[in-house]
Amino acid sequence: MNRPHRLPQLATCARMGCVALFAVLMAGCSSNNKEKKPVALNRKYDPIQEQKQVPSFMRNTIWEKVDVGNTDPFQVSGYGLVVNLDNTGDTTAPVAVKEYIVKQMLKHQFGSKLNQAWQTQTPERVLRDKRVAIVQVVGMLPPGIRKNQSFDVIVQALPKNSTSSLAGGELYLSELKINGADPRDPFSKVNDYAVAKGFIFVNPAYALDKNAKLPAAERQSLRNGVIMDGAVAKYDRPIFLRLRIPETRVARFLEQRIIDRFQDTTVAQAEDEGIVQVFVPYGYNQNWQHFAKLVTHLYIDGSPEFLAGKAKMLAAEAQKPDALLEDISYCWEGIGAAALPYISTLLTDKRPEIAFAAARAGAFIGDPTGASHAALMDIARNDNNPFQLNAIETLGGLTPSSAINQMVRELLSSSKMLVRIDAYKVLARNHDPFISTHAVAEKFAVDIVPCKGPPIVYATRTGVPRIALIGTMPEISTPVMYSAMNDRLTISSREVGTDLTIFYRTPAITDSEGRVHEFQMRDPIKMVSRPDLDVVVERLGGIANDDEKPLNFTYSEVVAILAQLSQKNYIGSTENGIYTQAQFKLEDPPSVQNLIYRAPSIDTGRPQGDDHPKISQVSDPAADAAMIKR
Repeated sequence: MNRPHRLPQLATCARMGCVALFAVLMAGCSSNNKEKKPVALNRKYDPIQEQKQVPSFMRNTIWEKVDVGNTDPFQVSGYGLVVNLDNTGDTTAPVAVKEYIVKQMLKHQFGSKLNQAWQTQTPERVLRDKRVAIVQVVGMLPPGIRKNQSFDVIVQALPKNSTSSLAGGELYLSELKINGADPRDPFSKVNDYAVAKGFIFVNPAYALDKNAKLPAAERQSLRNGVIMDGAVAKYDRPIFLRLRIPETRVARFLEQRIIDRFQDTTVAQAEDEGIVQVFVPYGYNQNWQHFAKLVTHLYIDGSPEFLAGKAKMLAAEAQKPDALLEDISYCWEGIGAAALPYISTLLTDKRPEIAFAAARAGAFIGDPTGASHAALMDIARNDNNPFQLNAIETLGGLTPSSAINQMVRELLSSSKMLVRIDAYKVLARNHDPFISTHAVAEKFAVDIVPCKGPPIVYATRTGVPRIALIGTMPEISTPVMYSAMNDRLTISSREVGTDLTIFYRTPAITDSEGRVHEFQMRDPIKMVSRPDLDVVVERLGGIANDDEKPLNFTYSEVVAILAQLSQKNYIGSTENGIYTQAQFKLEDPPSVQNLIYRAPSIDTGRPQGDDHPKISQVSDPAADAAMIKR
């Protein structure tokens, strides 16, 4: 059997203390089983003595038999070198750390003829440059991440290091290990679980104020940043299903049940009598929560007759007061096509929570009639439906298709900004050809999204760095006089309708003692640009004509410039002779996103606009199994 590439041992998996006895594994088990002697257990695992309480309709599901573990982010770290700072760096570090960095520089051929950019630079000389800083890199391996999938990492200036700002910096390739950022001994760690590199995203509110006299909290924020989508996992990280009564036969049976449901021999592996490892398929786009819920809501008896009966029972259960609709929806999804006849009768239910639960399950099953997809779209169109954003998110989680993209495009012209942005996210994730995407100097992407409605400038702060221009193409309104970075950057145009002049005076290069390298004084950069915002963004990011010297602003600096231009009312579009100011929207931080986009269950609905729903805290069982195990 083809097995996934498993993650090397991170720590010994805690195996003591489990809760409940396995009763009957399948509804159709033979009565002779009662007369058989119990299977002798390997006492590495103790059975969990407390019976798990589940709703009656979830009896005989995998959830009743297991606890879920290894679902906390797992920290890996290391040291790295950041370059291209605006004379705000410092390489002060413990001796062992500095030796480690020098070794890494030699490993990556600093001062070598094979690396022309640094051919004349020795590691010692580089470390005296104020454009360079030694940093700590911290990554949190997401639950269920697969080999070669990417995730965000944090970059921090060292505690006793005088680096004042990481804005504009780029991290060279760094290895992330368990306790890799150990100042006493950074050399001894083995088994790097991820590698990280890329441009650092700092708080855009301060990204352009690198040398300004800011309050302490703001200064500290500039010493920290994120490399969006900048780390790559080197191994699979499975999710654990920990059997409450360890038994090899049962573990193997659960493994096969999961494999049969997903038709994938690599999706589950019975590691031993107590642990079944499950691997999130790549098609789930790292949505491990959806996958884990689906797996645990599978009925152990997979016979067609049993599943058809359960689907009918679930339809009746869904219509009861205070029904657990989220669990019911996942149970339907686990049953598959046999549930569709019963789901279809609920798609037009007047109660929005029931209609959404049914449509969600039917769409993920793959309703061949398209009725479930159409029901989701009806919910997504309805500004008064409490599940409007849930429906759009569900459409985005389906297998991409031209039919789904065609439906979602309609939402780009909604009267609600969040609906338009959510629709854009779905189309961008699906690589819809309707969106024109331009890569800017391998730093970020610019998405042009033509549609009706007021212009929106949307910038991501997690995942792939993207700037989306939604609606009629916005432009810099003229005349304009914008300056930033202590007047080193200006964007100007004296007359209406004329091209812009972008001028940037680069700073002199200084060493660790503040002395200017006279031979490295740099000429200012001056270029002409059309006022169309996509052109301006590309010019700032590094796109230049053949006869021009390019600018080299990072993603966070470009976002900061756009935010300031928007605050000064310099960005807008004209359609049918009417000028409309553009709305600038920076993606909410993850905690706020969870409130707006992920918090509500099917049972409560979700408010729209700026209202935030309440969150119910859900405890994660099997916290003692949260380590990755060989």
